[in-house]
Order: sequence, then C-alpha cells, then structure tokens
Amino acid sequence: MLRSIFAMELCFPFDAGLHAILRAHVRAQPAGMGYQDKWSLYRAAREDLVANLPRVERGCWDYFDDDERADNDYRMWVNGMLTDETARTSPSGSPDPYRGDPRYMTFTMAFLIQQETPTDQAVANLCNIPEQRIWERQSFARILGGLGVLNFASVQSDVLYHIPRDEDWSLTAEDMSHPKFQYLRPVY
Repeated sequence: MLRSIFAMELCFPFDAGLHAILRAHVRAQPAGMGYQDKWSLYRAAREDLVANLPRVERGCWDYFDDDERADNDYRMWVNGMLTDETARTSPSGSPDPYRGDPRYMTFTMAFLIQQETPTDQAVANLCNIPEQRIWERQSFARILGGLGVLNFASVQSDVLYHIPRDEDWSLTAEDMSHPKFQYLRPVY
C-alpha cells in the first residue's frame, strides 16, 4: 500500500490557558479510539487551533505523495514526540516579563494516509496552495478548516502532540533560533 503524509506544526507564544486547552486534546486520546472518535478529537483540536491562529508566530505544514518520503517523514514527526530531539535538556524556568524573555509552545499533528483514496485526494487538493502563499496565516486557516475531509479508515497512522508538557520546560527565543527549529517559518 502506497502512502502520503500530511503534517502541521504551529508555534505559539506560551499562554497557560491555551497550553491547558491543547494539552487536553493530547490527553484525550485513549488507546483504542474508533474512526469517529478520532475524527471528533481532531475536529476539536482544529477548532481551537483556528480560533488561536492569530497568535501563531511560526509554523510549517507538509503534504507529500511519495511513499518513501511519507514513511521517513512520518517517522521523523513521531520521533519528535518519542525522543529528546526537540526537547530541552533542562527547564527553561519562568519567563521574566520585564526583560522581554518570551516562551513558546508547539502543537503538532501528522497523518500517514493511504494513497489514491478520496481522503488522500481531498487533502492533496486542500494543500494545493501557490508557493508564494504557503506561509500565509490564511493558508494555514484554509488547511485546518478543511481537514474535516479526513476519513480515518484511510489513515494508516496518526500522531498528535504538544511541547512542552509543563511551563517550566517551555521553549525560549534562543531555543527557537536553534537550527533544529529552522523548519518553523514565520507565519504572516
């Protein structure tokens, strides 16, 4: 079976309220979810992401219909959750609001989709955005708003995660300037 990949990651300034909302979506994933339960979980996450899209500073999204790349990229996204690759090695501590010491958080979702299914075709159409508009907030909104086309019977695997788990481990401006975060582009 050939596969495609769709993945999106959004980077927000750390906000305790939004952090709690996004963390709740991640924690709402029981081990044995049915297709409808997954669709509902992702719909709720998408709605919260769209509602907070004006706050996004950086992000990325990918869609590829090359089987080998889909498999490799999906494993890379999963490893972002399972390894220390994107995590801090020590707590960042609380930000100092008087020193312009911002903190950040990310939210990621990725789907390995069976090729040549209506879901794959719909996601491909959704992601058919001119290159000069890829990083526009409006493009992220279009994609997030349209992801209701996902039929989880055509999704081989999916992952949803949020960094950091706790505010003390939030990402700093220095973290965000590290080469490992270059894939996150300014969203305008």
